Amino acid sequence: MTRMKSGNGSSDSDELVVDLPKLQRNLGVPAEISSEWKPDSVETTHSNAILIQVNISLEAVSDKVTANGTAILHWTAQCRRCLEATSGRTSIDINEIFEKGAFEGETFELPLGEKLDLRPMLAEQAMLNLPLAALCSESCTGPTDTEFFTTSTPSNIGENPGEFKDPRWAVLDQLKFSDD
Repeated sequence: MTRMKSGNGSSDSDELVVDLPKLQRNLGVPAEISSEWKPDSVETTHSNAILIQVNISLEAVSDKVTANGTAILHWTAQCRRCLEATSGRTSIDINEIFEKGAFEGETFELPLGEKLDLRPMLAEQAMLNLPLAALCSESCTGPTDTEFFTTSTPSNIGENPGEFKDPRWAVLDQLKFSDD
């Protein structure tokens, strides 16, 4: 069993780039990789990955390489209720196959060169596991009444709600529809 351990956790972590010929020479012998990676651009509109901690076992089997293990995704996001910054961790099970002639969405392409970079696979896993609508806590009640407009009618309407018209929609008042 081969062991690789990250020393610095930098974003250009060399531990996530594996010597493919060495791995393929030792068929059936797993190579253990423990590393941290700070991805540069793994983000969605409302959340982003800040750190991925990886514990993966790579094994060459015939003309394929399997990757099994776990990754802990550390993320930051905006709470969907109160809009404050929040952060969290998500555990990801890694069970992937690298092979020549990979099937889109099912396996990853085994490179022709001498290096197998695990970062694209980890970036894809992180994207799939970033929260779509994060909460800072289950008990979050949202913004306070003084932060955002919360009454059902704007204060400039007056006594008759029908007299208020949003000026952004005024151009639609010019539309005329026929009975045809």
